[in-house]
Amino acid sequence: MTEERADQGPISENGGTDYSAEAAPVAEIVADVWAETLERPRADIDPQKSDFFELGGYSLLALQVIARVLELSEVTEDQSLELEGLLLNRLFEEATPLAQARCLVENGVSPSRFEGVTSP
Repeated sequence: MTEERADQGPISENGGTDYSAEAAPVAEIVADVWAETLERPRADIDPQKSDFFELGGYSLLALQVIARVLELSEVTEDQSLELEGLLLNRLFEEATPLAQARCLVENGVSPSRFEGVTSP
């Protein structure tokens, strides 16, 4: 359950800002990248629940996925360097497309950067 906080948006159960709704469209793009990289049908990947490692992912593929997502987001090189480590850490903590998308949004990547991106 989440409640609204006027200055920061929805609040998660643990008291932090909940970026899930804002990140949902980005999670779809992340899932598309996973499908391409892991050579899996897109239908096999649920943006909210699928686990990268259970789908056959491993650390080298994780780096490839992260690089592709950052390329699609068109962030600057400096932002990309900073986000790579954050995304990799998040992937090992919570290996879902939605977690990756939330990490991007939490760290200032606007979902609008992915507008018009339909697949890798």
